[in-house]
Amino acid sequence: MTEATDSRRGPSVEMPGKLSFLVRGLSGGGAQRDAIMLANGIASRGVACAVVTLDAEGPLADLIAPSVDLIDLGRGRKLRMAAAIPALRRFYAGERPDVFVASEASGNTLAVIAMLMTPPSQRPMIVLREVASPLQARNNDPYVQNRIAYRMAPWIYPRADLVVTLTEAVRRDLMAHFRVPADRVVCLGTNAVMARDDFARLETMPKRPEPGLIAAVGRLSPEKDFATLIEAVDIVRNARPVRLEIAGEGTGRAALESMIRARGLSDHVTLLGYQHDPAALLSRAALFVSSSRHEGFGNAIVEAMAAGVPVVSTDAPYGPREILAGGRWGALVPVGNVGELARAIVNALESPPDTAGARLRANDFTAESAAAAFIANIEKRGGRPV
Repeated sequence: MTEATDSRRGPSVEMPGKLSFLVRGLSGGGAQRDAIMLANGIASRGVACAVVTLDAEGPLADLIAPSVDLIDLGRGRKLRMAAAIPALRRFYAGERPDVFVASEASGNTLAVIAMLMTPPSQRPMIVLREVASPLQARNNDPYVQNRIAYRMAPWIYPRADLVVTLTEAVRRDLMAHFRVPADRVVCLGTNAVMARDDFARLETMPKRPEPGLIAAVGRLSPEKDFATLIEAVDIVRNARPVRLEIAGEGTGRAALESMIRARGLSDHVTLLGYQHDPAALLSRAALFVSSSRHEGFGNAIVEAMAAGVPVVSTDAPYGPREILAGGRWGALVPVGNVGELARAIVNALESPPDTAGARLRANDFTAESAAAAFIANIEKRGGRPV
């Protein structure tokens, strides 16, 4: 056993044998799902992992692997943010995780503040996952707690032992605008979108593409900009048969429904609501479109690629460009440009691209590959192999 060189923490073993992942709630959300998939991937390597949550109710609980413990800080009731800090302090002292991994700006802030209020001998290594595009999210995140937390991030994030990002562009933003030292922030270059077996299921499932059917997936909120996509479909329908099905739920539903009615698009656009598994939709889709204004990564793009569905995406900061390798594996169009989006949709429907290369690219984003990258970066900071 060696002494940690960072004075903020007490003695630590070289590489943690016990990792805990803070997941704000289990009701849904990409950041929460990613954290669970990452925990599952690391646990599959034989590492002791736990998911720690403020609210244990929700469908994401079913995604947690049997090998991963679920710890409910609220003990059967939803824990408010103000009560989360003392609960985390008790958790640090009682469970003594070697590494504590947080996600989202609010979760990251809670983890660091609780660490600073904990005696050095009881402090875990703190790893923050920045899964959004922070420059955009600090003003536009749908959760007010995250918007507030991003204002604190220049003082909070540098206190962590390590910050990991999904894209190189976000890594640069954290150094340039959030005071994170270069030696404490790394880009994993991958994300735990789903387990390798689930990718294989998407790749091999029967495909019955319906002519002109566009699939879209995401929260019904302004940053996904489904309004622009619906406008584009309104243009495309004058050139060729087209239908749009959007899987997702959110506070923007009423506005989108009103827009669909006002434009006479009820026969062309359907809001499906939340879909736990997008496979059924992707199996019928002729095209997948992401219309986001900003995107921390873009898991749904990867899922479409794995399913062999051609992709059109806005060049939203920052995930789509890095996933699609600058447009190699799918078309990129300017954010908010209805005309360019409509043209790209028509081109993709009338001349579908070969998707074999995109399918191979999707396999870079398995839970197993993300787990390997995550562990490797902890090992670089003095960890023993696991």
